[in-house]
Amino acid sequence: MIVRMKEILLFTTTGSVDDTIVQLGQLGAVDIVKIDTPANETTERRVAAVQKTERAISLLKAHLLKKSSNHTKYSVKDPKQLVDRILLTEAIREKCTESLNELNQQLEWYKTWGEKVNIKDFGYLREKGLYLRLYLLDKDQISQLDEKHDIIILDKGKSKIPVVLVSQSDSERLQYKEEQLPDLPYFVVKKRLVRKERQLAGVTRFLEDQTENIEWLEKYHALLKDQLEMEMTSVGMKTIEGSIKYLKGYIPVNVIDKFTDMAEKNHWGYHISEPENPEDVPVYIKNPKWIGIINPVMKFIDIVPGYKEVDVSIYFLVAFALFFAMLVGDAGYGLIFLFLTLLFHKKLSPQMRVLIYVLSGGTVIWGVLSGTYFGSEYIADLPFLNSLVIPEISSFGVDNMSFMMHFSFLIGAIHLTIAHSIRGVQFINSTKAVSEVGWISLVWGLFLITEQLVLGKTMPEWAIWLFIGGATLVALFSVDSKNFFKSMLVSLANLPLSLISGFSDIVSYVRLFAVGMATAAVASSFNNIILPEGIADLGILGLIMAAIALLLGHGLNIALALMAVMVHGIRLNMLEFAGHLGVQFSGEAYKPFKLSDSNEHFQVGGLESVQKKTNQ
Repeated sequence: MIVRMKEILLFTTTGSVDDTIVQLGQLGAVDIVKIDTPANETTERRVAAVQKTERAISLLKAHLLKKSSNHTKYSVKDPKQLVDRILLTEAIREKCTESLNELNQQLEWYKTWGEKVNIKDFGYLREKGLYLRLYLLDKDQISQLDEKHDIIILDKGKSKIPVVLVSQSDSERLQYKEEQLPDLPYFVVKKRLVRKERQLAGVTRFLEDQTENIEWLEKYHALLKDQLEMEMTSVGMKTIEGSIKYLKGYIPVNVIDKFTDMAEKNHWGYHISEPENPEDVPVYIKNPKWIGIINPVMKFIDIVPGYKEVDVSIYFLVAFALFFAMLVGDAGYGLIFLFLTLLFHKKLSPQMRVLIYVLSGGTVIWGVLSGTYFGSEYIADLPFLNSLVIPEISSFGVDNMSFMMHFSFLIGAIHLTIAHSIRGVQFINSTKAVSEVGWISLVWGLFLITEQLVLGKTMPEWAIWLFIGGATLVALFSVDSKNFFKSMLVSLANLPLSLISGFSDIVSYVRLFAVGMATAAVASSFNNIILPEGIADLGILGLIMAAIALLLGHGLNIALALMAVMVHGIRLNMLEFAGHLGVQFSGEAYKPFKLSDSNEHFQVGGLESVQKKTNQ
């Protein structure tokens, strides 16, 4: 549910601003609105420090898995110094890589023209009036060379043939690109290559050794973020007559008592009121744990309902679990998801773990009821498993396409009915609630039309009254206006497009059947292609190759099924359902100002910085 918020104004003296901000950070409940945000060098400097530390931590994490058992532990007390040293490795690595590329190019030259070539000899010969120019040519280019040139061909066996033009004129050249002489002798190139590779390895070893300090740097990063937030909050406060500063923010109603107690204790002035502009209010969604398991999906698609809109979490969870089960639709795939979740149990957040268990469990149940196990009809025909299959939703052996389409349309009608019912409750004290009853009537009328047009089912004679009654209620009560006839005309004008949209929304639910059927069909096709005659006549090598092919084929099918879930499963909730519910997801998430919970001490540039413990 969306928690009610209050708007607050907090007043404090200029001299106690820093302490006020720390106290608010410890409370961790006020979403602060920056009132005044002038340019500030300190803020820019702290933003840069946060970004540098983030980049340093990212560099260390990239070397975390490469860390060897033999390493040197560096004793560093100043985290800023360590961050600078880590970031310096980027420049060193870039220069080393650039030097290695240049040296390797010169080494390649010596491999082509000879390791014993002394480049000083070219200069000596020029002084004597003899010029050597080097070229790498194709065989067909060799045949086109003019006979007037003195040419030495060194090796015809290579794809690119080394050719030397010998001339007594500095201006004589071939029409092809000339090979440039290396800058260094061969032995110097080899020596520098070894040194640069050793330097590059030293950089890597240093980063691997410093991975021990990742946790320490993350605490330092938290301190920097706290300092940045405090600075931004401070400069964002408005000053009154040079002695009073104030800030504006929003706070959930359930923590107002804590705020007022803190305000009284610290002698702050404050004003608490209902928000003037609901569209500016941050949205704080607080649900029971069993509903909160949908949060990872909501964060992934990064949408938040408006403050005055409806929290769709519980409806999204129930519908998404059903859609996931139908779109994937394979008990074997569901078991794989369960196994992987158990395998990586500790690496997943609690919400994500439970969510995958729910989605996987639903997929297994749907797969068992439809008789789908890795797309194998043989497994589905086993006596015990076959006895669990519901023929109307079976994936094999039954002509149930019409029923599955009917079932998909029925799910759509029920889903949209729930949306309008919720909207009706939302407007329970308004005549708009009556128009939602009309929309429910229209939804079921559209469902019957869809059944007739797509499945050929005759629409009942009484269905016309669903449209007449529904259209009447929508026309009379959907728009609040002092001018009754004007509101009715507006509603009637919008009704045709709304009916067309509603029809397409119901039809859209057929994707649940179509994509689920496609997943089973693709799995079955892979099985038939790889094992057309079973495994009886396959040897050990054949079994291994078949297993690899099946793994790749079903892996691809699983990936496609999960993509379908993200596209279709989320779409039906976010567009069709949310559209009928009137949710536009126009809100901004509630982000309270909160200091991190740590008591870590740091020596920075000879000065001690303390990250204060906020749970006091």
